[in-house]
Amino acid sequence: APARPRAARRPLARRCVDFHARPLATARSAASPYDALAATLDAKQREQMLAYARALIRENKGEHGMLTGATSAEEVLESHASDALALLKVFDDASETIGSDATRVLDVGSGAGLPGIPLAIARPGWRFTLLDTLRKRTNFLEATKREIGLTNVDVVWGRAEDLGRDEKWRESFDVVTARAVAELRVLAEFCVPLARVGGYWISPKNAAVADEIRDAVNAVTILGGGAMRAESVDSIGPDGNKRTAVVCEKLSPTPDKYPRRAGMAKKRPL
Repeated sequence: APARPRAARRPLARRCVDFHARPLATARSAASPYDALAATLDAKQREQMLAYARALIRENKGEHGMLTGATSAEEVLESHASDALALLKVFDDASETIGSDATRVLDVGSGAGLPGIPLAIARPGWRFTLLDTLRKRTNFLEATKREIGLTNVDVVWGRAEDLGRDEKWRESFDVVTARAVAELRVLAEFCVPLARVGGYWISPKNAAVADEIRDAVNAVTILGGGAMRAESVDSIGPDGNKRTAVVCEKLSPTPDKYPRRAGMAKKRPL
């Protein structure tokens, strides 16, 4: 029997490669938390955010010590950067209430730069000071701010208790924040003395903060703070619930005897 003619080969569809696409190892869905929260960032800010995430992963566990539990730049963006950007509305509201075009923000115990660096990228007109007690971490922050071109960030090596007694720093910030896991009544003594009267202390927390707020009322009142309120933010905590930000306005000057010497806030909370 005569051979059957071969069917004509269908041409293979060419794969289009977008060389300008975001160079992450794995693609994120369009509805990812980071993309949603970073929607208002321009191209330069997105590049800075990615450069920060890559620097954090590159330097992690090296000479700067353990900086993050994340294992990829994508995880830094989706977890840490998203958590920081979720705070923007709370910070923006505080800045608007204060009426400052160049809001001064202090990030106490900044560690790897969270939430300070993502916030500084998102708000280039504000001035950020990143404070940490470990020299290897402040070395990382100094190197990273230069690498990604952040000109609105200062890095300080020291303790919040010491800065709180120094006239250069005491009651000089519009907003003071701390991402530390310490109780609010402890954080209050670190943060409230550094906020100016009319400024704010903003503390990122998980959803269940009612007990902490109740326990911190005495400390906050002594230090010059007003009523604390918990505001929901667009970020999910490890318990599956939305995170919150505890917001407290500074109503009156902190008495001269506070903050106490290093270690006392944790040893004997107010």
